[in-house]
Amino acid sequence: MRTHEGQAKTLKEEDFQRVIDHTMATSRHAERDVALLQVSYRAALRVNEIAGLSLDDVLTMDGQLEHAVTLRKKTTKGNKGGKAFLSHPAVRDALMAYVAIRSEKTTSSRTLFISQKGTAFTGSTLSRLFTTLYKKAGAHGCSSHTGRRSSATNLMRGGANIYQIKQILRHENIQTTARYIEEDEETLAQLMRNV
Repeated sequence: MRTHEGQAKTLKEEDFQRVIDHTMATSRHAERDVALLQVSYRAALRVNEIAGLSLDDVLTMDGQLEHAVTLRKKTTKGNKGGKAFLSHPAVRDALMAYVAIRSEKTTSSRTLFISQKGTAFTGSTLSRLFTTLYKKAGAHGCSSHTGRRSSATNLMRGGANIYQIKQILRHENIQTTARYIEEDEETLAQLMRNV
């Protein structure tokens, strides 16, 4: 369900898991595509931020995965920079599985996510890939922004307050954050049971 015209659809955990399962079973680049979906859905990164990640951003000197990544200003909205958190176990597992395969590719690019041609994605090519992955999995109405909106909604359902969500999404304005959160009847009914 969309709350505002033009907003990407949000996915509950079970719906997102179906997308992951479908992608893992059918994609020619399953590890990469699952890692992309997980980073979007569980780390709440924008598509340009994902496209701008490098191996050096996400890996320590000894090849371990970072828990927090400093985003380069040129890849973030408004050139503000910020932190992204790669702490969810599913993100970590997906990224490590992908990095293991990524290291086998012969390319001079240090960009984390590379196309089948071995080149870096642009924001627009990555955006099209997200839409295709969701559509192939039967999640119509989803786009590259689905992960970010779903993260905000799931954080709220999990008990995070709007100020914490604003910080994670790196929004300047709390009203922007409020528009990302989709309240459903189930969540509202649960709140009323606890009154």
